Amino acid sequence: MKRKLFFCICLLNINFTYSQSIVSSNKLWNNIIHYYDNYWNWGTETIKFTTDTIINSLTYKKVERSLDENQQNWSLYGYIRENQNKQVFYKISPQDIERLLYDLNVQVHDTIVVYGIYTLYNSVHLDSMRYYVTNIDSMLIGQTYRKRINLTIPYDAMKTSLEEWIDSTGPMGGILHNQYVYGGCDYYTVLCFTEDGILKYHNPSYPSCYILTDINDRNSIDPVVLIYPNPITDISILEIKTVEKFNSISICIYDLFGKVILSKSGEIRIILNSNDLPSGIYFYNLTINKTTQKRGKFIIN
Repeated sequence: MKRKLFFCICLLNINFTYSQSIVSSNKLWNNIIHYYDNYWNWGTETIKFTTDTIINSLTYKKVERSLDENQQNWSLYGYIRENQNKQVFYKISPQDIERLLYDLNVQVHDTIVVYGIYTLYNSVHLDSMRYYVTNIDSMLIGQTYRKRINLTIPYDAMKTSLEEWIDSTGPMGGILHNQYVYGGCDYYTVLCFTEDGILKYHNPSYPSCYILTDINDRNSIDPVVLIYPNPITDISILEIKTVEKFNSISICIYDLFGKVILSKSGEIRIILNSNDLPSGIYFYNLTINKTTQKRGKFIIN
């Protein structure tokens, strides 16, 4: 009986999909955009890869992007390619240097530098992020378990998961984006993933594959915590917004081990100095009228 059980477990562990490509014309991604200038103003971008084009003797696919629900209007959004080693490269324009977005061939304990798109004041940028591979397991996409690479930052002793790369599907931070690549700007989360015209993944946190909201649509104003820049390399500002209607606020900052390193009451703007704290991941807990309203994290490099 034990041998049979062991055999079944082994079959489950190897029944993953490893061989498909991310860069393919049969896939479609919907990413939700959390706009930096107003946290509760959300939008949706749809990304697809279309025709082949040759740049410097390498074959890329054109990246196209749509912001409307019916996907009637598309615009060119860069160029992308994937090599035989399952490394995905991207460039905004043919003249740009290509940047590594993902490497689906990394191993546990590897450290890798990758890039991702972020938008600041309607301007598109690429910025780098150094990841550490904590473990490799699987995730159910459609009817198939696909290889999942779990990533954090190299100096995180607790190995807190910051990003997930799914084989042939892309990152949970949204295709073209790495979830924790940059702070103080718009950021993204995968909303839906479609393959061969079939919806294979729908983020359970959202009701549909197209989200468009405005702060005026909300019945009440929720608190917003902004940290900029994030990660912190020198001095950053932690700012609490939309709290005018609340009576009392306090914020507590603690490290990975749960030790409180800073506690403030009645302040909506706090200066964070990297010289005062060692490098690592920190968490904050915002309390309004003695009730926790917001939790989050930030990095000090």
